[in-house]
Amino acid sequence: MIKRITLKIVLAGLISFCNLPFYGQDLEKFEIIANNEDDRSAITDTIKSDGFTVGVNKNGGGYITEISIPEIGNTMGAYSQSYGRGGQSSIRDGARGGQYNPTQAGFSDNGGTICEVVKTTGKIVIPTRGCALFNGDGKFDYTRFENIVSDPSNWSGFPADYEDNNNSDQDIIDEENLSVVIDGRTFTKQAAEVHSEFDFYCEYENIKTAANLSTPAIRHYFEYRFVRSSTSANAAMKQFNMEALKSAQEWYPEKLSLDISEEHPYGEHPGDLTNVNDITLSWSIRTDVAIWDPLYRYVQRNNATWETYEREGVFRGRSNSYKLRFIIAESDDQNIGHALGFYLPESELNTYNIVGINKTDGSEAYRDDRTTDSFYLDNPRRIAEMSWIGFRSKLNGLIDISNLAPENPGVYEKIRQETIMLYGTPAEIKTAFIQLDNYFATLSTPKYGLNNKKEFNMYPNPTNGTVNIALNSSKSAVNIYNVLGLKLLSFSNLNKQILSIPATKIGSSGIYFVQVNNTIKKLIID
Repeated sequence: MIKRITLKIVLAGLISFCNLPFYGQDLEKFEIIANNEDDRSAITDTIKSDGFTVGVNKNGGGYITEISIPEIGNTMGAYSQSYGRGGQSSIRDGARGGQYNPTQAGFSDNGGTICEVVKTTGKIVIPTRGCALFNGDGKFDYTRFENIVSDPSNWSGFPADYEDNNNSDQDIIDEENLSVVIDGRTFTKQAAEVHSEFDFYCEYENIKTAANLSTPAIRHYFEYRFVRSSTSANAAMKQFNMEALKSAQEWYPEKLSLDISEEHPYGEHPGDLTNVNDITLSWSIRTDVAIWDPLYRYVQRNNATWETYEREGVFRGRSNSYKLRFIIAESDDQNIGHALGFYLPESELNTYNIVGINKTDGSEAYRDDRTTDSFYLDNPRRIAEMSWIGFRSKLNGLIDISNLAPENPGVYEKIRQETIMLYGTPAEIKTAFIQLDNYFATLSTPKYGLNNKKEFNMYPNPTNGTVNIALNSSKSAVNIYNVLGLKLLSFSNLNKQILSIPATKIGSSGIYFVQVNNTIKKLIID
């Protein structure tokens, strides 16, 4: 796992972020893919934090088509507003060359996912709905049918004379009678081909007041839910099979993990064709440089010092050197000019970004930290007319529901993230970053730092019976604390490497901390 500089255990207050409200899907408003090129720049709903505005588009999965700042207006124009761009999130399977690519907005620049948008005070919610597969940047043709949207006109990975004549693809699967059911609706032909095994959910929220910030800020939270099995007869993932990907030179078996899970679920879960492997999780916005082209970048190193650079070339701020926050600004004088800030919280939600969910009632079965790398990217010229600004993480992968079933029946996995966008001068945003740090610290027990060394495993967790602590050494010292830091139990000079403790001996339902030597992990008794 990546080293975190000030990682804190977030308790019940932050867990409320995870217990998200359920909104029923309005099926009449949902289309997995539509021919809606003319609607891709629409701003159908907005959320404001003082003078800072974020606008989203229901024709593209609720993706961002407006980032408006005072005196400048919307920084996203024609070059930014397409379903393959805009402001949104995505995941990619590295073993499949990134070609298996569930994406918030839709299938291609011209074909978006039509979804429901629910607006409440200070919040926009994109309710759970089926998630489309993007066209993988045109390097692998998996769509035989083009009855809704045409394939990309210029396949970047293909010979110049490649044409599929609207009746062929590369996935070597017979799709003549393909159909798939999503939330009770049957989809066929191209819609069935571009559906994924994932559902998508997200929120946009004005958090200025809640976080006690001195400058406007909007939080974007999202989830990709691995709810449909890749082993089913009409699974979309079967299009991205090894033989087809090998032919397209997009198969990378070295990126299959020996064990996808780190701590949970317990046991070994090797990467294979039924799982999603070597995930790249991406969140980004694009801006049109003809509208707003800030010249400076402010970055903060892990020792808390700030540095300012001209925005020339791509800058990658890795978490082993830089805090996952940065500012793009008009001026190198931090007290003047417009600026946008981007902040990836060191929250429990982001740390344990893989969650096992009981499908029957939506409760958590487990959490796992599978992140191997995190960084931000600032590319002022993704193309000549447009910038790319955002965060990326690498993760071991996600486990298919069928592979979870033997030990965790009825459980599926989801990946989640929260990101915060801020507006002000660079100095104001720097102050807000400190305020955000303090906000998350108030939800924490700062006495305990968390690390993920495999000094011990603990299972099941959560538990309402017996917790088993599997030790690397029988000479380990084991201490159990409550959230106030009071030591409840202590064990040493053990003559065994598995310590089993009844939950009733620890305490009532709640959160506890188990320390083995210098490693601390959280235990939930429910």
